[in-house]
Parts: sequence; C-alpha cells; structure tokens
Amino acid sequence: MNENWFPGENCDVILSHYRHRPVPLVCYRIQSDPVGPRVRIHFETYWPADEDVSRETEPKTVRHLWFTVLVTDEMLCPDGGWYPYTPEEIRKRINEILLELTDIVLYTQSGIISGLYCDEHAVIDTIYQGAHTLEINLTTRNLKDIPIGPAQQNMWLPRGLFAPVSTWGTAVWG
Repeated sequence: MNENWFPGENCDVILSHYRHRPVPLVCYRIQSDPVGPRVRIHFETYWPADEDVSRETEPKTVRHLWFTVLVTDEMLCPDGGWYPYTPEEIRKRINEILLELTDIVLYTQSGIISGLYCDEHAVIDTIYQGAHTLEINLTTRNLKDIPIGPAQQNMWLPRGLFAPVSTWGTAVWG
C-alpha cells in the first residue's frame, strides 16, 4: 500500500487532520471536461444578523469549498495505479476526519488549504449503479491563505516545505 501520496500525481487531493492518518482521494472526472477534477471555492461576505449591530461593525467573510470524490471497488489513480482502499475504508477515514469538525486540511495539486471545518451539511452522496460520488463541503472564515489579488505579497519556499499557513504551489500567501 502506497503511503507516499502526492496530489496531481497518484491522487487528486488529500484530506487530513492531525489526529488521523491522511486519506488520499481520487476526484470524480467528467469525460467531456478537458480541465479535469477541481476544488470549487465560493466566497461570501455578509453583515452579522444581530439587529443591534451598527454599520461600523466589520462584515463577516466565509469561503466554502466543494470537491467530489469517487468511491467504487476498483478505481484507478491519476498515475494509472490501482487505488488501494475499499469503499468502506474511504468512508470510514473521511468520516473520522470530518467528525473532528475543525482543523481540517486539504492538500491539492495547487497547494495546501488549512483551517477548514465542517459546518452544517458536509457530504452529499450520489448513488450510481456501480459507484458513489461524495461531494464534500468544507468551510472557513479565514481568507488569509488564498491569493485573491495582485496586491498580495508572497514568500517563496523550497518544494515540500510545510508551513503553518496555506500554500499554493511553492508560495505562501498571507
């Protein structure tokens, strides 16, 4: 069993929490989509619902992430190798991580997204004849780890160096 997983090489994403072994996942692919699997990010800014809040109060910003993984008995990894985990193992490991509710990390080909948590619905299970897809929804109220404009400053790091903030490629954004 391969314990050296690399998003974009032998898996698409890795879901992780410090209390559990990371789970590499293969994302669902649509044949007619030339871009391939992705993590979708939705940004939302709103004013607190509290009626006593004045307009001087800061608005709240939230980001929601969605990605869809494939769950089936026989599955190929992006590098053409066979995925080693059964559907039961995939579900168990995803559930262990998501039930932690906070401090969830998602490793992608583009970088690491940390500080995620489960809020309200977390997984939508779609049932097909020979497989399932799990659309996983995570969220955070911290935007410091996403490059959102040219004014953002970056610091280049050597490949493979982990930092306590999220990274995209080899840049740390803050």
